[in-house]
Amino acid sequence: MVIQRSADVEREQSNENPHHRRAQLVVLTDKGRRVFDAAMNLQAPWVNRLSEGLPVKDIETVHRVMKALRKKLSDRRPVGE
Repeated sequence: MVIQRSADVEREQSNENPHHRRAQLVVLTDKGRRVFDAAMNLQAPWVNRLSEGLPVKDIETVHRVMKALRKKLSDRRPVGE
């Protein structure tokens, strides 16, 4: 991903993430922050078009389901236990 490659080049430091053992916390340089902000400015119109016409209640339901799935994926237990 372009964002990942840019973040790899433009980060000041990486720290262990106490909430996710495989994901590091990254502190961006000023340039890294500008690259990230530019990417988010492109992403906002895309996500708005994607969700256009969907009821807010449905979006909220998807949000709750995604949060639950992320929590399950970040658990240290193998799936099925």
